[in-house]
Amino acid sequence: MQIRLMLVTVFLSLVVSQTQAQHGVKLRGSDGWGLGSRYEQYFNKYNQQTFTGKIAAIDTLAPFREMSYGVQIVIKKDNQVHTVHLGPGWYIIYQDMGLKVGNDVEVRGCETSIEGKKVVMASYVKLSKGILRLRDEEGIPYWCAWRRE
Repeated sequence: MQIRLMLVTVFLSLVVSQTQAQHGVKLRGSDGWGLGSRYEQYFNKYNQQTFTGKIAAIDTLAPFREMSYGVQIVIKKDNQVHTVHLGPGWYIIYQDMGLKVGNDVEVRGCETSIEGKKVVMASYVKLSKGILRLRDEEGIPYWCAWRRE
C-alpha cells in the first residue's frame, strides 16, 4: 500500500511539474525582430541602395531594449564607413557564409537612423563565394517564416 501511494505521489508530482513547465514557456515570436516589431518599421523597401567595401568589424547589437541580440558588420571604403544590420543572432549564426574581417562585400539595404545612429538594414550581403539573402523583394525578412497569403 505504501509503495502504491509513493508511486502515485511521484507520478502526480511529475505531471504537475510538467504542466508548470509548459505554462512557463513564453512564445515571444521573433524576439523583437518580427514583422510587426518597432525595428521592422524602419525598413523602407523603396529606399534601398548598394554599398561596397571591406568588412572592418563584426559585432553584436540590440537595436532596442526588448530585442534579442543581432549581428552587424561595419564596412569601409575610402573615407566612408557603414554599420550594417544583418539580422537576429539566432538566425545569422546558422547561415554558413564565412564572414571575416577583411572580406570584400557588396551590401544592398535601406539606410535609416535608429536611436540617432545611421545604419543600413541589409537585404543581402554578397561575398566572392556567394550571397546571403536576408529579405525578399517585398522587404520581408527570411527569418520571419509566417507569411500572409
